[in-house]
Amino acid sequence: MITLNLNDQVIKSLSRPELDILKYAYENTEALLTMTIQELAGAVSYSSATILRFCKKLGYSGFAEFKYALRAELRRTGPEISVQSGHQFTTGMLIDTISSNIQATSKLIREEQLNQTFRYLDSGCPIYLWSPGGLTSVAVEYFEKLLLSIGRQEVYFVESVRMFEHILRSRTGPCLLILISTSGKYPTTIRLGKIAQVNNIPILSITPYANNEVAELADVNFRFFSNERENLGAEFTSRLPVFFVINTIIQCYLRYKEPSPADGEGGGYAAFI
Repeated sequence: MITLNLNDQVIKSLSRPELDILKYAYENTEALLTMTIQELAGAVSYSSATILRFCKKLGYSGFAEFKYALRAELRRTGPEISVQSGHQFTTGMLIDTISSNIQATSKLIREEQLNQTFRYLDSGCPIYLWSPGGLTSVAVEYFEKLLLSIGRQEVYFVESVRMFEHILRSRTGPCLLILISTSGKYPTTIRLGKIAQVNNIPILSITPYANNEVAELADVNFRFFSNERENLGAEFTSRLPVFFVINTIIQCYLRYKEPSPADGEGGGYAAFI
């Protein structure tokens, strides 16, 4: 899997078919480089016109320039193996896929997102983290513990929907709501986000790269790449990219707070990301 420098604005502009094309490009880069636009259209089941719109939204003049950029990125990062249906499974394939998801996620983190997050952290306002249950709650609790470990006060981990609704409706001062969702479509998380929005409570969210309602509600949205999976009928999508985003936020914040040798002030995290 290659990685492209996509910002949140570009991703929000992509339609569902265009997001499918993006995912196909990430997972089948080497095959795509040998395709004509008609062959790619057949592989993704969308028209050539849709592919051209996709390329232009990413800033390329057309399909040929998009393939050129992919080829250049592939030469820079080196070929990687992606897990595809019909291929014999190996541990190496799975590790490559996990590694590729992390690399792609890292390209979606922008300095302006971090700066806005740091302003919330520096403000001292209460921070509320919604715990929706299941595996995602492990990531939420991890975020809470990291915030507390760096000395951030007034960090609250909330599991009760009714209690959270009451908190969001009765807040009179500034605060921050953090929502983490592996689908961006969980109705309860969306409802809490809407309540916060109505009450002018800023939202920081961590959601998948695809357009989703939780991301649309957020003032600051960090996106991640991960393959949706089920195991015995239960949702089993990897949270590793979510943990990566959380850890990056905290590590960059610590670097940001370090005094700069030049002027004695914080802000030395830019080279870290």
